Amino acid sequence: MCRDSSEPTYQVNLVEDLLNIGIALSAEKDHNRLLEMILAGARKITNADGGTLYLYEKDKLVFKIMHNKTQNTFRGGKGEPINIPPVKLVKENVSAYVALTGKTVNIPDVYNTDGFDFSGPRNYDKTTGYRTKSMLVVPMENHESQIIGVLQLINAMDRDGNTVVSFIPEHQKVIESLASQAAIALTNAKLISDIEQLFHSFVHTITTAIDARTPYNANHSRRVALLSGRLAEAINQSGDDLWQDKKFSPDRHEQLIMAGWLHDIGKVATPLEVMNKATRLDNRVELVLQRLDYLYQSKTADYYRERSCLQEKGRVDNLGELDERYGRELEELKRARALVEKANSPATFIDDNMALELAGVAALTYRDIQGREWPCLTPEELQCLTIRKGTLTDDERRVMEDHVSITARMLEKINFIKKYSNVPLYSAMHHEHMDGKGYPNGLAGDQIPLEARILALADVYDALTADDRPYKRAMPVENALNILGAMVEEGKLDGNIFNLFKNCKVWEKVTD
Repeated sequence: MCRDSSEPTYQVNLVEDLLNIGIALSAEKDHNRLLEMILAGARKITNADGGTLYLYEKDKLVFKIMHNKTQNTFRGGKGEPINIPPVKLVKENVSAYVALTGKTVNIPDVYNTDGFDFSGPRNYDKTTGYRTKSMLVVPMENHESQIIGVLQLINAMDRDGNTVVSFIPEHQKVIESLASQAAIALTNAKLISDIEQLFHSFVHTITTAIDARTPYNANHSRRVALLSGRLAEAINQSGDDLWQDKKFSPDRHEQLIMAGWLHDIGKVATPLEVMNKATRLDNRVELVLQRLDYLYQSKTADYYRERSCLQEKGRVDNLGELDERYGRELEELKRARALVEKANSPATFIDDNMALELAGVAALTYRDIQGREWPCLTPEELQCLTIRKGTLTDDERRVMEDHVSITARMLEKINFIKKYSNVPLYSAMHHEHMDGKGYPNGLAGDQIPLEARILALADVYDALTADDRPYKRAMPVENALNILGAMVEEGKLDGNIFNLFKNCKVWEKVTD
C-alpha cells in the first residue's frame, strides 16, 4: 500500500529530504558525484526503481547516470562513459520532448499511452525480462531558464517495494523543485570548473611566455610542476611510516603543482642580459679575443720590423735574441687567448692559480692607432672571468636571486581561491636551504614547508638534466643524482625527499 501523502509526518519527511538533498547539492563540487547525487536523491524521494540523468550536449541528450535497482545496474557514477547512443531531439522521444518544451511528463503506464515512441523501453524489457511501467520525466532548468538536462525516473514502488505504482502529484512537484536546484548546482559547478580551467590556462600561458624569454628555460616551469606532482604521488603511495602523516589530498596536490608552474614568474622582471648569460664574459668575449689578436698581430709586425732593421744594419748576431724574445711573447699571447677561452666557459672552475694567471692577462696592454695604451682585460672583464663557479658576478647573482622576492610580490596581489591560498608562499621558497643558507629569508629545516622542499629538489634536478639549454648538454641522470646527493650532504636539500625521489625513480614518471 502507498503512503498517504496527506499524512503530516510524510509531508514533513518529504520536505526534509528535499532540503537535505538541496544542501548536499550546494556543497558538492565534484561533477560526477553531483550527477550521481541528483539521481540517487530523486529515486529516494519517489522510491523509484530506476532512472536516467541526461545532459544537454551539442543538440543531443547524452546518458550520464543510469540506475536500475531490480537489474542491479548502476552506471556512470565514476565519470565513465555510457556506451548508449545519445538521444536525438525529436518530440517522439519523451526525454527529448521534455528537453525541447520544458514540460514535465508523468505517465502511469508507458505501454498504455500515446504520443511518444516507447519502442526503446519495450525492446529493453523484451531482452531483460524487466517491465517498464510508470515514468516521470522532468526538465532540469537553471536560473537562466536554460534546459541543461533531463531527469527521468522509472517505476515508482509502493511502501513495501513490491508493486509498481504511479508517480503521485506531490512527488512530481518535489522532483521538479529538485531538478531546478540540481540544474543550478550543475551550472554553478560548471562555472567554477570553467573559471578554474581559465585560470589554469592563464597560468600555463604566462609561465610559458616567461620561460620563452630565454632559450635556457623553454619548458622549465612545466617540468618542475610535473616532477613536484609526481613526488607528491610517491609520498601518497609510500608505505613508509615517515610519510604517513604527510599525505597529499587532491586539493593539496593541485596547489603544489600550481606553485611549480608559478615558481619562476618573478623572472619576468629579470634583465635578459643576466638571465641569458651563458658564459662568464657572454657577448664581450669576442671583443677581448680581438684585443689579444690585435696585440699578437702588433707584436708580429714589430718582430718583422725589428728583424729587418737588424739585417739592414748587419747586426745578424742579434737575430737569435730577437727571435727568442718575440717567440716567448707570442707564445704568451697564445696561452693568454686559450686561457680566456677556457675561463669563459661555465664548466671551468676558477681556482687561485687560474685567477692569478688571468690577472697576468689583465696586465697586458696594447696601443691603438692613436698610440693610446689600453688593458687587454678591463677590471669588469677580469671580475667576470674570475667568477669561481657559474657565470654571474655577485651583483648579477643578486639581480637573479631577486626573482624570488618578485615572485612573492606578484603572487601576493592575486586573490587565490582557498585551495590555492598557499601558492605564493611555496613558490617563493624554492631557493631556501635546509641549513638556513638559502634565500630570500634564510629559513631552515622544518621552517620550510614540505611543498617548498619538494619544489627545491625538482627545480635543481630539472636545471641539471634539461636538454633545451644551448650553453650546456643535458646531464645524465646518474650524475644529476650524485649532485643532488652532494647537496643533501651539504645541507641544501631534504634527504628524505631525495631518497624517495631516487628510490621511486620519479623522473621516469614525467614525460615530455
